Amino acid sequence: MLALQALGQELANLSEKRFQKIQFPEDALREALEFYRGIPEKKHEARRRQMQFIGKVMRGIEPNSLQAQLDTMKTTDNEEKRRHHQAEQWRDRLLDDPKQATDFLNEFATDVQRLNQLIRAAKKARELNKDKGEARSLYSALYAAIAH
Repeated sequence: MLALQALGQELANLSEKRFQKIQFPEDALREALEFYRGIPEKKHEARRRQMQFIGKVMRGIEPNSLQAQLDTMKTTDNEEKRRHHQAEQWRDRLLDDPKQATDFLNEFATDVQRLNQLIRAAKKARELNKDKGEARSLYSALYAAIAH
């Protein structure tokens, strides 16, 4: 029962966007979780009782599909974080040594001319200490190339 409540708590703590992506086996569980999410945090007793009710509703369903969906979301998050870090590292490497663009292009497919323009603009903005989004544009282009 406590494991089911913990799973219910994890589902209740999801962001709204992720919560909407979850496919619940029963509408009663979705409604109970939405009600829980609507209770103010300072209403501790009401939240506790509602979480107990969520645990009771979850006893009647198979929690494996819900756990699998949460695990998939976590794996996706880790992949996305890895891509973000990789794009940041490439941006720093390219700004330090623009000749490494060849290494990036060998590993990822992207528009060569656009990449070179973004590198030059970001490097110049960094040197003048007047970055108005050039480094961010470079990062976005690198992330898009890494993601595809």
